[in-house]
Amino acid sequence: MSDAAILVTEGLGWTIGGARILEDVSLEIRDGEFLAVIGPNGAGKTSLFNLLTGLHEPTAGRVRLAGEDITDLPPHARAQRGLKRSFQVTSIFTALTVHENARLAAQAELRGSFDIWTRVTRRDAASQRADRALELTGLADLADEVAANLSHGNKRKLDLALVLAQDPRVLLLDEPTAGMSMEDLPDLVRVVRDIQAQGTTVVMVEHRMDVVIDLADRIAVMHHGSLLACDRPDAVMANETVQTAYLGESL
Repeated sequence: MSDAAILVTEGLGWTIGGARILEDVSLEIRDGEFLAVIGPNGAGKTSLFNLLTGLHEPTAGRVRLAGEDITDLPPHARAQRGLKRSFQVTSIFTALTVHENARLAAQAELRGSFDIWTRVTRRDAASQRADRALELTGLADLADEVAANLSHGNKRKLDLALVLAQDPRVLLLDEPTAGMSMEDLPDLVRVVRDIQAQGTTVVMVEHRMDVVIDLADRIAVMHHGSLLACDRPDAVMANETVQTAYLGESL
């Protein structure tokens, strides 16, 4: 992990009809860091992701990626610069095979043909990216399986593979463990850890504290649309302000 910041927010805010959804959020996320974002429902976690990726326009503040001001860029332009995101709901093509799903994601990034029926070889660039993504997520042995037949845990991993096939520089994960069984959880945690180990910066919204503490370099705590704290996991858990704010609430 580098000390240099790769993703920065400066006084980020979002107001709708006079209601403050997000207010004065300033973060410096380091290159190669794993930052977890926690907070109860309505704390502003997903809204923060939407502002980072350009799905919503902030009413205050700026967003910088690798030193470039991307505040006014549309989502596809941010994605082209390496800022990628997964969503809580899976977005796979269930009628296609696992490899076809990953190859389509790679083709989108490489701006190649979207004709999945054209004969390709495993040597082309999109297929090579797909192969690497499936290997990293532990899905290589299921490459020829129709996605609809996957277990829920493997569908979540395929979601990650689709993003990885696009070669992210910064990866935003919105509750990747949502709906997963306890049996599937360790395998997904391993995959996420391996993603960061290859140098990808990871920012993850997560509600399972056991996952957060095990993975994160730092934890950002959101509360009522504001950033309450951002520090190492042990420091955040010992923070009296955090304890007071969350007394009786689930992180």
